[in-house]
Amino acid sequence: MLNKLMELLRRAPPPTNATVGAPFARREIAVVALLIEAAQIDRASSTEELAAVERIVRERFGLDAAVAGQLIAAARSQLDASLEDWVFAVAVREGFTLDERADILGLLWEVIYADGRLAVLEESLLRRLARQLRVGEAECEAARARAFARIGRTSTPEAE
Repeated sequence: MLNKLMELLRRAPPPTNATVGAPFARREIAVVALLIEAAQIDRASSTEELAAVERIVRERFGLDAAVAGQLIAAARSQLDASLEDWVFAVAVREGFTLDERADILGLLWEVIYADGRLAVLEESLLRRLARQLRVGEAECEAARARAFARIGRTSTPEAE
C-alpha cells in the first residue's frame, strides 16, 4: 500500500503557485502551514501561539483579519491533509531566498516563544526545519535571537 501511495505521489505533478489553496500562492500556504505546525507541535497550542500565527500572517502578507483567516484555514486544511511537513519546507526552500528563509525561521521561533515556554519538541522541530530550509546554524541562532527580541521577553522561555 505504501509503495502504491509513493508511486502516485511521484507521478503527480507538483502543485503550482496558482493551484494551491487558491487564491493563495503555494509558498504562502507553505509558510502558514509551518507556522501552524510550530504552534501545535507540542500538542498544546496556546492562545498566545495561535494569536502570534494570526498576527504574523496579517503583517507578513499585509492582509486584513478576514483574508488572513482564510489563508490560515487553507493552510490548516493542507497541513491536515499532508503526511509530513517536508512538503511545506520544500515549497519554502524553493520559493524564497536564503535571507527570506532565515526571516521565516525567525517567525517560527516567534510563534514558539509566544507562550513563554520552549518544549523539546518545538526546539527539535525548528532545528529540523532549519536543516530542511538550508539555513545554517549561525543564521538559525540569529533568527532565534531576533524573534526573542521581537516578543519583548526579559527572560529566556521556560524549558519543558
